[in-house]
Amino acid sequence: MRMKAFLTILISFAVALSAVSVSAQTTAREQFIQKRQEAEQMIQQKRLELKSAIEAKRVETRDKIKAKREELKVQLQKIKDERKKQIVERVDARIDALNERMTGHYLKVLEQIEDVLGRVSSRADKAAVAGADVTAVREAIAKAQTAIASARATATAQAGKTYQITVTGENNLRADVGQARQALHADLVSVREAVKAAHMAVRDAAVSLAKIPKVNEAEVPANGQSATTTQSQ
Repeated sequence: MRMKAFLTILISFAVALSAVSVSAQTTAREQFIQKRQEAEQMIQQKRLELKSAIEAKRVETRDKIKAKREELKVQLQKIKDERKKQIVERVDARIDALNERMTGHYLKVLEQIEDVLGRVSSRADKAAVAGADVTAVREAIAKAQTAIASARATATAQAGKTYQITVTGENNLRADVGQARQALHADLVSVREAVKAAHMAVRDAAVSLAKIPKVNEAEVPANGQSATTTQSQ
């Protein structure tokens, strides 16, 4: 009887341990899913806010462009050659169009870079649940997030810039137009370098993730499964 009672207690204890293990694994999986959903929702919310901010800035910029074009017409009154006037006005319009197109392009690139970082972060979360040390990856991800935010702020500010052509004389039109072009070029180079820095930071995060042994085999444990890597077939 004592042996039977002992066996009953032992079996009950084993069942209790199994229940605790399954509960812990279920909680880990649920936490992972919830964390990823919250991260994705936050990214989408930030993008909606950014889209609204960019649109508001572009409306403001269009008003500034309209005002500066009126000012340019006044300045061009001192120029007698009508053909030269038209050329200057066309170049002015192209400068504005180029700035809008390129800032839009860089902001789109940043979204793509951010999506890549999101996938890196997701894999890091899975690796962490599987028991891997992801401290270095987390640090690299944080740096990449900062770089993306900085580049996005630079591109957003650039979207609100305008470039005034100051007409100093009929014989100086090439130089006058050239100054505005050079100013735009220099600013766009700054934006490009910021985006490049963000890209490199995300690359560093991906490289750091790849250094984790069997990281591509790590999976979030399903109910009743151990939190280990699953061997590829």
